[in-house]
Amino acid sequence: MNAFLAAQPFLRCDDVSLMRPALALAGLMLLLAALLWRRLRWRQAGCAPAANATAVDLHQLLQMRKANQPAKAADTAPPPEPEALDRPPFELARLDAMFGHDRRLQGEILALFVAETRDRLAGIAHALRCERPAPARVLAQEILDSSQAMGLLPLQALARKAVHAGFSNDIGALRHLHADLLMALDALSQAVTALQTGAVLADDRDGVESRP
Repeated sequence: MNAFLAAQPFLRCDDVSLMRPALALAGLMLLLAALLWRRLRWRQAGCAPAANATAVDLHQLLQMRKANQPAKAADTAPPPEPEALDRPPFELARLDAMFGHDRRLQGEILALFVAETRDRLAGIAHALRCERPAPARVLAQEILDSSQAMGLLPLQALARKAVHAGFSNDIGALRHLHADLLMALDALSQAVTALQTGAVLADDRDGVESRP
């Protein structure tokens, strides 16, 4: 009140008739300020639950949308092509360019690659049991280099991911990729067996036809 009276120089006088309206005006202003403050407090208290409810509803909506997206992607994914399913995990043209057209020799070289890769995967499994990503990364790099030289694209892609996971020290990703590499190596081994069987049958057929 003293600050209000000090801010109004014309109110500092000896006439009591001028002081009473000033006091009444000051009291009215204080009352209006108190009412405005209470109204703002009520509004904030009433909007807070609504804002929290809106945030919760929005979070639930986002979670439902994320859960529905993989299902929609699985439903809309095109079926794999039959040619892709029957395609061998190696390129015959590349093998012909590297080792000639001798299918028996190609089968022996691929069989040797499968055996060496299986030993490397066993080393990766041992490193993962000891939770040592560095040796696992080194062995994955060896698989990457050899599969890249042979043109084995499925193994090459998985080995590259395993190398990146080893640099990131991601043990969980390395375990998943190790399982994927084992499956890809089994598929390659079956394809190599089929290649060797076809080479043997072709040699037998040529031998029968060459007889007088």
